[in-house]
Amino acid sequence: MMKPIVYIDMDGVLVNFPESLIDVHSSISDKCVKWCKRTGKHHSDFDGIFASLQPTKGAIEAVSRLNSKYEIYLLSSAPWGNISSWADKRLWVENHLPKLGKKHLILSHRKDLNRGAYLVDDRSHNGAFEFGKYDGQEWIHFGSDKFPNWSSVLRYLDC
Repeated sequence: MMKPIVYIDMDGVLVNFPESLIDVHSSISDKCVKWCKRTGKHHSDFDGIFASLQPTKGAIEAVSRLNSKYEIYLLSSAPWGNISSWADKRLWVENHLPKLGKKHLILSHRKDLNRGAYLVDDRSHNGAFEFGKYDGQEWIHFGSDKFPNWSSVLRYLDC
């Protein structure tokens, strides 16, 4: 019997994506600050930033626990203005979730086009809200009052 599919967003769910550069490792933040000032672009467009970020609290263990009961795929959007972000996200998966494997990474700006049981995502953008409108699919709004952290998600999904 096939396991139900759970899609998990990366930025803000698995990956601690910073709202400001204060939370970025100094090895990359100094270069990024200069680049942002020079170009006027957001730090999410800086080459290499996505590979340098750390997992959110409990994310790696959560994926491991979920993987015993569900088929796990990472379903993330990547900024069009940062071409390296596509490769950086793949590197992040290889570095932090080597047992999951790189073939479980899907990059899309239309998450609602994927079919599965659940989508764990912190934002309603890029089709996350619409994903939950299809029969048999549910959007788990990570960071909301109902699902503030990984412990609450694991409880809900009975892991």
